[in-house]
Amino acid sequence: MGRRKTLNVVRLQSGGSYQGRSSTNLCTREFLENKYDEAVSEIRPTTLYGDSTIYHVNRIKRLFEEYCSVLRLDPLQTLQECPTARIENFLHWLLKIYTIKKTSTVTTYWRQLSQLHIVWTQRWVDPNILKQIFVFIEGPLTEEYGLDNTETEKPLLEADDFVELIQYHWASDINVFPNERQRMQLAAILLLAAFTGSRPHALLSLTYRDLDLYVDRDGKTGAHVLKLGVKLTKTKSRQKRKRPKTFTFNLDDNPLFCIIAHIISLAFDDEAFGVPDLVSPDQLFRLRAKRDKGCQPIPWKREMLDVPIFRRVIATKQGVRTSPDKALTYTAYHSWVKRLGEALGYLQTLTTYCLRRALGNAINDDPNSNAAVRNLALDHTGSMMFERNYLSRMIRYNTQDAFWGRTPNHDSAKAASRIGRLRDPNRPKKLTEEQGSQVRQNSRILELAVTRDRLRAEIVAEFGVVKMALGEPIYDDYQVLGRMLNSTIRAEERALLKQVQEEYDVAAPVIDIQRQLNGEFSDDEDATSASETVQIKCVERRRIAEAAFSDPSTFADQKGFRRHVDLSMDMIALCKRRERRRPRTYRSREGPFIKTADDPVILPKSEPEEKRNGPLKCNGFQCLFWLAGHDLPLEDKQKVYASKNSLQRHTDRCRLNKFKTDENVPCPDDLACEGVILDGKMHFKNHAARVHN
Repeated sequence: MGRRKTLNVVRLQSGGSYQGRSSTNLCTREFLENKYDEAVSEIRPTTLYGDSTIYHVNRIKRLFEEYCSVLRLDPLQTLQECPTARIENFLHWLLKIYTIKKTSTVTTYWRQLSQLHIVWTQRWVDPNILKQIFVFIEGPLTEEYGLDNTETEKPLLEADDFVELIQYHWASDINVFPNERQRMQLAAILLLAAFTGSRPHALLSLTYRDLDLYVDRDGKTGAHVLKLGVKLTKTKSRQKRKRPKTFTFNLDDNPLFCIIAHIISLAFDDEAFGVPDLVSPDQLFRLRAKRDKGCQPIPWKREMLDVPIFRRVIATKQGVRTSPDKALTYTAYHSWVKRLGEALGYLQTLTTYCLRRALGNAINDDPNSNAAVRNLALDHTGSMMFERNYLSRMIRYNTQDAFWGRTPNHDSAKAASRIGRLRDPNRPKKLTEEQGSQVRQNSRILELAVTRDRLRAEIVAEFGVVKMALGEPIYDDYQVLGRMLNSTIRAEERALLKQVQEEYDVAAPVIDIQRQLNGEFSDDEDATSASETVQIKCVERRRIAEAAFSDPSTFADQKGFRRHVDLSMDMIALCKRRERRRPRTYRSREGPFIKTADDPVILPKSEPEEKRNGPLKCNGFQCLFWLAGHDLPLEDKQKVYASKNSLQRHTDRCRLNKFKTDENVPCPDDLACEGVILDGKMHFKNHAARVHN
């Protein structure tokens, strides 16, 4: 029983008494009556839903209300009665209004509608009605609308494919991130996803409070080693009862696959360590655990405890910076993971769940593990969820050997479920320039473009400039048409790309086999010329890329974890760098280049130390902000734009749009113009033209 907050009367041994606050002062009658009235009048859900579930329930609510408005029905009363015919009618309306191709999609809508029924009526849908609707969806509805009722194959990203993925990410990925810390964060999240099997939201929500970094003594060798405990608190069941789980990680022999090396690199970049003099990985790896104290914990700064580890970028007056407190969004993270899978040529979409399923199947196949460990790791309440949604539908057991009584070779059976089994780096990822032009000749797109241009001509004729019509109905119509035109173009591009990929998937195997039969193909074939070799601009990333293809047996250093220290130093420095975003181009006819261990990595020119007495000078149409930037490679700093207008557009978009018209603008040349503040944008432009040209 809990302790009472205050005592009514305290008796003193010397005599007399002390009158404390009574319980009526702590909990008044008015307070209790107000709470009782709230309980009587308030409608509360009978089930605690997570944020994503609430979002989907609100979406189906809007759809059901739209359907009821068509038939002039009361949504609440209709759903309370929940007649089978009305629910079936609503599903017909959905299939007529929206593009739905899968039976599972309709089933999901029905589940969400049943959740809305619980929210509105405080009771479950009758089990007989639930069953009748499910039978209706799987049977007559699927047949009438030709829905696809096959289960989507769920591939696994297992160890061999994961190694290749990380190597490609560091050594061959030509995609540009907002800054290089985002590249670092993506690698760290992928490692955590592979080793914990956790859902993306649980990983993206990690804060320094959830990390327990400490030095422990090895029980067998007596060596002092770093260990990391990662507590996952944002689990799917947290709305009902918080059930955090903790994973413990040791130092990996290969620092590129060591989650501790990644986390401490991010922590040093954030200056998150609570010990003032702990400023380098070399010091961290030299720490020891005392015999009489067990492990040696390594504290974080108090103000960093609730800061997310993986954070998004924001645009500031000083340029692109990592946000001090905003977590990385799932949308950005998922797009980067999907982009990696496309670059490697996976025919199936790469997601975090490929790693989650792979870990679940690995634990399930391990004879030293059990279902309880697997369910705890995956945050499942029972085995049914794993067996239904996570267990690979590719049989991971060699039934042929088992039938003949031979020693089974399970590796070949397990390899069939790998996502890398279906891979073609030459599969089209973008439309060619001709295909892009073909899309824009679509009759609907041309009609929208003509209507938009006509509205624009009317606006210009009346107001002179489009922006001057802001707030007028014709301006709103112009904006709506512009959005419709862009969305239609994107939809047609996606449809055409899908068609091109399907045609390629049919033709490519025939062409490859025919080439082999004609003797035109060899295992050593390498169509990539030296000019196509990936050029890495940042020196730090180049050294990390070389480590990605080093022999792991060379990492065990008798003098300590020298490789881990060196790699961490490169990662910390890389977090402060970024590359210029490349202009968008259509896909060329040549296939992409996938780096292998024997391919060279082109080292960029080393950046000379800045020794000058005068101000920076822009040669031609160079950007002063980029020329003075400390986080850009030399090649990007010295980029020359094609014309004065393109330079002005870039400068306004890059920096000046963050300043108001009359706001002070500091000169970015912090060496020759340190402390120089310009009075507004025009003063800055005059200063740049007079001093830096």
